[in-house]
Amino acid sequence: MIFTKNFIYTALINFFVSMAYYMLFVINVPYVSDKFQTSDSLGGFIAGIILIGCLCGRLIAGKIVLFWGFKKLIFTGLGIYISSLALYLIADNLYLFMAVRFISGIGIGCIGTVASVLVVHIIPKNLHGQGINYFSLSAVMAMAIGPFLGIYMMSHVSFHTIFMFCLIVGVISFIFALFVSYPRLENNEQNSAKGSFHLSRYISYAIIPIALVTMLITAGYGSLQAFLPVYAQNIGLAKTASLFFLIYAAATFVSRPFAGKTFDKRGANIIIYPSLVLTIMGFMLLCLTSTSALMLLSAVFLGLGIANFQTTVQAVCIKLAKGKSIPQAISTYFIFMDLGIGTGPYMYGLLVPYIGFEGLFASAAVITCISIFLYYFAYGKKAYTM
Repeated sequence: MIFTKNFIYTALINFFVSMAYYMLFVINVPYVSDKFQTSDSLGGFIAGIILIGCLCGRLIAGKIVLFWGFKKLIFTGLGIYISSLALYLIADNLYLFMAVRFISGIGIGCIGTVASVLVVHIIPKNLHGQGINYFSLSAVMAMAIGPFLGIYMMSHVSFHTIFMFCLIVGVISFIFALFVSYPRLENNEQNSAKGSFHLSRYISYAIIPIALVTMLITAGYGSLQAFLPVYAQNIGLAKTASLFFLIYAAATFVSRPFAGKTFDKRGANIIIYPSLVLTIMGFMLLCLTSTSALMLLSAVFLGLGIANFQTTVQAVCIKLAKGKSIPQAISTYFIFMDLGIGTGPYMYGLLVPYIGFEGLFASAAVITCISIFLYYFAYGKKAYTM
């Protein structure tokens, strides 16, 4: 059985933490541009700082969860995260704001890693594909509702009110964490963490090739999150931008259960290759869009593409870990995902003055096209023999 009490509460924690995160991510560039008069590229860099913090949090959490256990680490992460949300209210200079973004990322990295490892221990092994896909719906809903609320609230309330709302959401996630019954890690998992420092105790080398492909895809997605509000404003589709992420989530929500069952029965390739093609189509539509209908159609393609790619790769990473180093495998996957989302807005943002936002999304389509071939060598050709 997948939908146990522990599964539901863990999914709710993941939803509320992720929703606040996505709200803050999507308002970052407009906020720092308005308050600190930054350029688009610097705004993209500041948006990405939270992901650098996530990387550090995930790197640490993937290791110390084996020592501390789930309960201690998730409450530590929630404490860090909620404190950072409170600090947003008083961050009145650029450097302090950047520091708060970094601290916030550490908390999110810890929470996300613990939650992802926890559900693997909760879900029956023969249902990992379906269970992980269902769990990831909590992030998908957050990915839709967070940006929607962020963009909508920017037009109706102050940034201070948005920060206060996110703080309340953080407290709600803490309350849900109190109702989870945290399983104990097995002795062999804890013993595997003991000994002197080795990078392999923090990073799963088997995951790196496919994680690098994930980093390229999520770099484009990070840029989409950071710059879509500005792009939509420039082409007169600001109201449509708030609906974009709702349509993105709806497309993902409808397809996700099917994708999970298909993965369990037929493997990753039948999900990955179509997902990457749909991602290319979505980015190309976005760079050519001039109407609300085209922008929302691109959201459908990207929802079917990027989101299903991400969760399928996560399930592949657990399969590659072969039950021996699941925390490190999940941590490695999210580290590279965070690197993509974190560096994408800055790297793509540097191109905006030369190629515009249309060129930015076209570049993301080209990178995704290259990623199809990289995925084949990273895992695709092996999938037929595993």
